[in-house]
Amino acid sequence: LSLVGSEMCIRDSLRERPNAPLLHKGFQNLFRLGIANIVINLLNNTFKLGDKIPALGIVLSAMSFAVSVLALVVLWKLSAAVPRFRKAVYFNLLPLIALPFVALLDAPSVQEWITASDVSAILVVLIILLGLIFLFATLAAYHQLTACAEAFDGADDAMAAKWRSLCTWQVVVIGCFGAFLTLLLLLGLSSASFFYFYNGGLIVLLLFILAIAIALGVVKIIELVYLYRSAKLYE
Repeated sequence: LSLVGSEMCIRDSLRERPNAPLLHKGFQNLFRLGIANIVINLLNNTFKLGDKIPALGIVLSAMSFAVSVLALVVLWKLSAAVPRFRKAVYFNLLPLIALPFVALLDAPSVQEWITASDVSAILVVLIILLGLIFLFATLAAYHQLTACAEAFDGADDAMAAKWRSLCTWQVVVIGCFGAFLTLLLLLGLSSASFFYFYNGGLIVLLLFILAIAIALGVVKIIELVYLYRSAKLYE
């Protein structure tokens, strides 16, 4: 009974905060946009509907971009309650701006240009771009999840601790994912790539990347669960 009473007191203290309605709506919208993003990624990347139906691929890409923009709008509104959310918006802008340019790599004319150009020079540019994207993505995740934790500081320290723990895991996973992808591109620049491929090392590296991608999916699902619980706490 004391535990139930403690939870009720925490919820009451959260709901009495001046920014409670804003935080409730913000967490709720982030949860909904997160669900929409997962559905779009499943349709486009897992089921490859965009490859099977080119017109649908364009629609899904446009929807993904729109969801990303809406998420930034929600984060900006949340910054009125927790200023750190504004930093998450700034660091999310580079990956969002780079997304259309990355999508152009699938265009036939661009692929022909890559084939006819110096592959090593192109790989160097891709490595730099990839490094910047993952650096900004890591910083964006850190500030966004830390801001979520700060929304509960002083009222629900247990929920704040969960957000900070998730922040640590997500930053580590995103950082490892970027590092392994960069290493994979670096092997393409070196003659050592033949050694790795011949000895099966490249396969091991790809398995590591797959494992990290799965881990990233898991922490994203946990983030959705926390967003749902956070919205309920501020309801």
